[in-house]
Amino acid sequence: MSAARRCALAAATLAFALLPHAERSAKAALSSLADADRAITEMDVERARSILASHDPAKPKVSLLLGKLALETGECDDAVKHLSPEAVQALPDAGALLTVARGCARAMAATIVVDDPVHAVRVRLQDDADRAIVPLIGDAIAKQRAVLKRDLGVDMPTPTRVDVVRDQFSLAAMTGLPHKAAQTTGTVAIAKFGRVIVLSPRAPELGYALQDTIAHEYTHLALTRGTLDGAPLWLQEGVAKREETRWRAATPADEALPADAIAAAGLAKGLGRPLDGIGPSVALLPSAREAMVVYAEVASFVRFLAGDRAGAAGAPADATMLPRLVAAYAEGLETDAALKKVSGKDLKEWNAIWRPWVATQAKPLPASVGLDAGKPAAGHGKEARSLRLGELLLGRGHAKAARTKLDPLEPLGLEDVLLGARVALARLRAGDVAGARAALVDPAKLLADLGAWWATRGDVLAASGVGGKGGASAADAFSAYGAAVAHDPLSEQAACGWASTAPAGDPVAAVARDLCDAARQRQAPPVGRD
Repeated sequence: MSAARRCALAAATLAFALLPHAERSAKAALSSLADADRAITEMDVERARSILASHDPAKPKVSLLLGKLALETGECDDAVKHLSPEAVQALPDAGALLTVARGCARAMAATIVVDDPVHAVRVRLQDDADRAIVPLIGDAIAKQRAVLKRDLGVDMPTPTRVDVVRDQFSLAAMTGLPHKAAQTTGTVAIAKFGRVIVLSPRAPELGYALQDTIAHEYTHLALTRGTLDGAPLWLQEGVAKREETRWRAATPADEALPADAIAAAGLAKGLGRPLDGIGPSVALLPSAREAMVVYAEVASFVRFLAGDRAGAAGAPADATMLPRLVAAYAEGLETDAALKKVSGKDLKEWNAIWRPWVATQAKPLPASVGLDAGKPAAGHGKEARSLRLGELLLGRGHAKAARTKLDPLEPLGLEDVLLGARVALARLRAGDVAGARAALVDPAKLLADLGAWWATRGDVLAASGVGGKGGASAADAFSAYGAAVAHDPLSEQAACGWASTAPAGDPVAAVARDLCDAARQRQAPPVGRD
């Protein structure tokens, strides 16, 4: 410590000592409560509890912090108790917190708590039918912890708390997100109050990428902790999109539709937003199209800034940029000051470099991306009706009749993976294994990962019998079913296929069997059932 800082500290200590006792006590109490609030933001539950234990819980500011802490740990009834007093409700933000606490208390009444000590995860389930997905959640969180430490310099506390809810009504009630906004943008998970709150993969008809979504939301919590909740929305969403797949091996579909290209096309169509003008949440944007473009925009900018595009015109080549930026926000710096400190340029200067570059990344995008308003993407209109009729016929065991509706859709299979999956499944169930294989594109050319496509590929590989039982075909089928589970974990076609092809003694076999059992109890569309 420098001599000047030692003198300043001594002067401050003397000034504090000369204050009247009552005033010193009041200032000390306020400082202590500020420390407790910071501990809550940092998800340091034990430190926050320890600090608040020395305060009178009847005092409004203390009660407010106790309510916030209770929300952090998911003790929603306690949060309601602490936040309800009239004196507490007079404080800023207390009303919104109480609304969320009451919604949480209703949604999570009589929940089931499952501890995963191996991965240091605690999962609360609205429905016991989701118990089988807990190992998948734990696996993704444990791997993502290491990624967040490496990429952001943030050590995450344990246990990690995850809530799994049945529907978007519960998701909205527990987070304060309007239900209509969740529907408009297709929101399936939110990170808030130190927890990841996620929709059951049983809810969407085709499931969703549960583990990538968990990794995305967990990144939000890490940024909140690492920046002391100082990260702007563009950084929060851009970093979360960058990090959501870094816990696992890359797949071709990860970059089949690059964020850079979608951002370029969206910005050219006027669907983007200024980086510092996105609003309070991407989930609150007026359309799914705009949400997609904004996600692509911030993901492209963050990857540019983080050194992923080193060699591009003006792009940094410093892989330490993100952790240093996180640390700068933790110091209390605003965006421009933080960026200046770690890179020498502010947001406007970086935007002026990135915008011309991203414009050069434009390329033709398939209609299925859906950026053109008023133009139905592949799989809509007449094609959608044929697809639905084919699905209904398949579900009733009429594979040959289903082919009359689905086979004409084969030319669209490369662009719309769901169509390709259904065409192949109809052919397979009609006994045409070769035709089914022909309907599935090379996995390296997939535009998007979809559980139904990978499950059908697993079925086709398992039926082909190449190499005999236990040969290359069995291993390939197991891998395909694993990819299907990653994107629709409670699909019976995916989960039971994974279980049936799991090598004897593989630790994943028990997880696959549990998923299969849970999937068979799921009330889902009949397509994919044997």
